[in-house]
Amino acid sequence: MITEQKFNTLPESSGVYIFRDREKSIIYIGKAKNIKERVRSYMAETKRDIKTERLVDNIEEVEVFLTKNEKEAFLLENNLIKENRPRYNVNLKDDKSYISLKLTVNDQYPALYLTREIKDDGALYFGPYPHARDVKDVLKLIQNFYAIRRCKDSVFKKRKRPCILFQLGKCPGPCAEKIDDAGYRDMVSELRDFLSGRSENLLAELERRIARAISSWRFEEAQALKERYLAVKGMMEGQSVHEHLGKDRDVWAFSGEDRMVRIILLSFKKGVLIAKKTFREPSVATTLHEIIPTFLFQYYDSRPVPEEIILSEETGDMGPLEAYLRDRKNGPVRIYGPEKETAREIVKLALENLHETEAIPREEVFKRALHLKRIPNRVEVYDISHGHGTHPTGVMVVFEKFKASKRSYRVFHIKEAPSMDDVAMIGETLRRRLTDAGIAPLPDLCIIDGGKGQLSASVKILKSLDINSDVIGVAKGQRRKKMEELIYIPLRKNPLPLSRSSIVFKEILRMRDEAHRFAVASHKRWKKREDLR
Repeated sequence: MITEQKFNTLPESSGVYIFRDREKSIIYIGKAKNIKERVRSYMAETKRDIKTERLVDNIEEVEVFLTKNEKEAFLLENNLIKENRPRYNVNLKDDKSYISLKLTVNDQYPALYLTREIKDDGALYFGPYPHARDVKDVLKLIQNFYAIRRCKDSVFKKRKRPCILFQLGKCPGPCAEKIDDAGYRDMVSELRDFLSGRSENLLAELERRIARAISSWRFEEAQALKERYLAVKGMMEGQSVHEHLGKDRDVWAFSGEDRMVRIILLSFKKGVLIAKKTFREPSVATTLHEIIPTFLFQYYDSRPVPEEIILSEETGDMGPLEAYLRDRKNGPVRIYGPEKETAREIVKLALENLHETEAIPREEVFKRALHLKRIPNRVEVYDISHGHGTHPTGVMVVFEKFKASKRSYRVFHIKEAPSMDDVAMIGETLRRRLTDAGIAPLPDLCIIDGGKGQLSASVKILKSLDINSDVIGVAKGQRRKKMEELIYIPLRKNPLPLSRSSIVFKEILRMRDEAHRFAVASHKRWKKREDLR
């Protein structure tokens, strides 16, 4: 049976849980929106059927795969059941039971279809999607915005004049060459971006139509449009655990601690996540940069080599290891760090699974995930607020063991830094705090509301004062990623790949938001006092 200690460490997030028996064999695989609550339901003292009773009696261990959402849990459960065929699972149908969208990009005039059969025919497949009704509704909506042909090749090749869809404006009539090739290709390219989740044009247009309907008091129409909007948004969710006709790849996440390295491997076969392995290796090396190449060399010396190896850490030149693995595989092999754009989501998934592998305190999770030098018992968060350069105010909010210590909050009215220079103002705030003997103790971790510039300035101040506290930065993304929150740490070029659903990411944003609230409130109070003079 599962021990109470192990049960209490189960995550309250979406994913897949795996039950193992005394021989470590997998006996059941299930999915859940809340893994802890789902596992609890098996242990409840209620009347169970004979099969469930036998299952519970044989459970000795539980293992979890965390996913970004319920849809990915659904698909991952299917992949793992087909790979492992557990004793107590009902055998699910093959991929034909799920519906996908097929874009025939190799045709002169590509078409978009619904399909349940995946072939290696050069077409692009999007999905699979577990709910066929939603996908069909979305396909109808897409066809209103992208007038791409719908007829099958067997019909298209025989047609000499356009069908009624051309008259209705829902097809450009490529069968009768009513559209030029370049114009059609441009439309297909835009549609491909949308289906790949790289375009928000359709959602933006729906938002405008919803707003127009509401302003005209057409509330039923607005509600219908809202339902379409939510359906499109749901379909655009990333599919990091299932990618049709994808590559064989291994995704590695690493975490270093005192003479010990914790490692997790997610193995993908043809784009499908099929296995997770964990390692705990002793090491006397000082950095992960030294450990990773040696570990990978030893691991792949006796195991199959995939087409791609993706790492959670930037390790510098991996050319010699790549060359060795190419010789072993007798084929192409590429090693990527977390900077590879298409790998970021699965790296986040690997890191989240890494930090949920063991029952460890939240403070230790923070230390490992953020590569800190010590446990962050005292965290100080710094932020700036000003009104178009007037009454600039810097603040410090304090968390002790992740609980707000409001008696320790401080306000610093900016005196020296230029009022529109956020980097200089953060620097002044941090320096004044660290040189004030009346504020004690020193922080274990400083969180700066800002990007690389603010972080770099803060690191220089800590060094100049010979203070050994850790420091990280939290910033909004730019351009297409302007809605994302990015975590920066010193000596790392790219943002730290943390899952948005991880406890570390959520806690950092919670503390940053409290600093922002306090900064705005303090600025308003100061401005009000100044205006009354």
